[in-house]
Amino acid sequence: MATTSSGISDLYTNVVQDLVPFYDAAVLLPNPALIVNSFNISSSAGDTIQVPLTDAWTAANSSIAEQADILDANVSNADKSFTTSSVTLQAKKRAAGTYVTEESLEDGQFSVVQQGVTTRLSRSIAQATDQAGFKVMLNNTETAPTNGNVLVGTGANVELVNQSTINGGANGNIDLNVVFSNEAMTYMDKRLPTVKVQDDVQYDRYIFTGSVRNGFAQLRPGFIKAVASLNGIGANASLTCSLNDFAIAVAKLRDASAPADSSGFYYAAVTPGCELSLAGELAGFGTLNTSTIGSLSDIGNRVLLESIISEGLGIRWVRSNNLVENVTNTI
Repeated sequence: MATTSSGISDLYTNVVQDLVPFYDAAVLLPNPALIVNSFNISSSAGDTIQVPLTDAWTAANSSIAEQADILDANVSNADKSFTTSSVTLQAKKRAAGTYVTEESLEDGQFSVVQQGVTTRLSRSIAQATDQAGFKVMLNNTETAPTNGNVLVGTGANVELVNQSTINGGANGNIDLNVVFSNEAMTYMDKRLPTVKVQDDVQYDRYIFTGSVRNGFAQLRPGFIKAVASLNGIGANASLTCSLNDFAIAVAKLRDASAPADSSGFYYAAVTPGCELSLAGELAGFGTLNTSTIGSLSDIGNRVLLESIISEGLGIRWVRSNNLVENVTNTI
């Protein structure tokens, strides 16, 4: 920090104190419940780590004759050696900044300015972190898929489970919701949330910046399934996501032996538009007049989704505004 103002020094101290808890409350994917494989390399040299993976193996033979060769009876030649592969994580910097004028400190309440600076910096870097993580989850890179075709066919990173139904909305762009195991991804910290401040004497103001360095990688793309929904709030509900799509995603994860959490649940991150579509399916409003449950309040819909429906599907639901959205639907 390079400033001589006592007021700005106090502001800096308080923002530094609050930034990490505010960031932790705003960010989604570094949550250890969602990504159990996490690393902190803030005290290590370099910005890249290799995470080893155990390759697939063959199930044991259930009946081996006495004095028979266990390897010949049990595995193919390709599986006789224990081998490992690895994935690479590289730290990327996420940063945001804001100006604080001398007048804002003189005329406004100090607590209001402090809250505003902390909120803006923490939420900005948290949003950037989640956006990067969901892009990696779908595309194994911090670049969003350019169209729905990258999720289907040869070379797809993850499977789009409702490909056959979402194509009815070919003229509308799609959002990509995800259902995943908490062992599908890995995450690492290189720099924890950090604040810096500098005098900008030419304009009688101060420059606050917040930054973090972290990285994501897919561990098992087969442990991730995508469910498409039409982009936007209130999009044609008859062509968007349904509970059946999420049930299929869960079944495919279980069929792939994807690990669930300690209670047997997977996680589904959904956009507000997809959540609206699911609520409409439950309560029977909009164009999906198929529910036998009857109209519920918003709270009732949420309780139903998070209790009865979650138990039945094996899903814990989380909503996010940082999923990959508005992808060209060329499926």
